[in-house]
Amino acid sequence: MARKRLGEILVDAGVLDEGRLRSALIEQRRWGGHLGRILIDMKLISEEVLVQALSRQLNFPAINLDNRDIASATLDLIPGELAEQHSLIPFKIEGRFLDVAMADPTNLGIVDELRIRTQLNVRAYLAGPKMIERALAKFYSRGIHGNPLFRDAVDVPYDPAVNATVGENVVDFGTSPGGEPISIGISDNMSAAQRRAHAISLSDDEPREHSDAAIVNLQERIAVLENLVQRDEDVIRKLLGLLIHKGVATREEILESIK
Repeated sequence: MARKRLGEILVDAGVLDEGRLRSALIEQRRWGGHLGRILIDMKLISEEVLVQALSRQLNFPAINLDNRDIASATLDLIPGELAEQHSLIPFKIEGRFLDVAMADPTNLGIVDELRIRTQLNVRAYLAGPKMIERALAKFYSRGIHGNPLFRDAVDVPYDPAVNATVGENVVDFGTSPGGEPISIGISDNMSAAQRRAHAISLSDDEPREHSDAAIVNLQERIAVLENLVQRDEDVIRKLLGLLIHKGVATREEILESIK
């Protein structure tokens, strides 16, 4: 039997509706990342409600990591890179059992890998994605809050007003606090430069045929530049998505840096 997806579980639990789920899935396709974290960032569900619903539906015990001290011998069993990659934290050894907090305790593949790696029986517990991020920063110095470059960064809630959207020829990052649009690229088929060139040419005193030839030449050059810009936009978009997926920066921090 196929494993239920996170969104389906939350809808079945009655804590999320189809419309909000679709919005989060669109955001996930655009930027990548874990759906649970995206739902929390977009304020579509609180982390507490998310964990409680999943705990009931999946029958996994929930664990609070915020006030827990974890022995270094326990942490040493799992490399920080692996813990960050799969959003998990080992927090207790009891006899031949290793207790691990996971954002997705249904991931049997990583549970088996941990069992083989540690030679211990793994007991999976459920913890929220942001709680695990805080624990990764505290115990492994991993993730954005464990990175010295971003250690003082504020975890800004998702705001639809500054949500990045991708149009046909434009990457639109919404508006700045001052109301100015933040965008990269060309907004329609005829660029502002082309329109300005066309307006200037009509008021020029040169013969019309010379003016027309100049316009064609200028538009050809602009078309080449626009193609280069479009290519660069695609590269930038993919790089930004990768930075966010790897936890190097959040959407909000990227938007703040380009104001």
